[in-house]
Amino acid sequence: MKKWVKEGLTWGVIMFIIMVIFFPWYDGEEITLKRMLVGALIWGAGGFFYGFLMNKLKRDS
Repeated sequence: MKKWVKEGLTWGVIMFIIMVIFFPWYDGEEITLKRMLVGALIWGAGGFFYGFLMNKLKRDS
């Protein structure tokens, strides 16, 4: 697996845990399966984009 993919997935997993699990739990909101699936999709795609963008910016500098 390429380094930028690992970096992006790591960022996405951390953001998923914070935004989908921790904050709703802290606020006393219900954590639903729908919220988890939508969050996984959004933060997974966001993680890949983040990793790709960081890889691209590192190469250009």
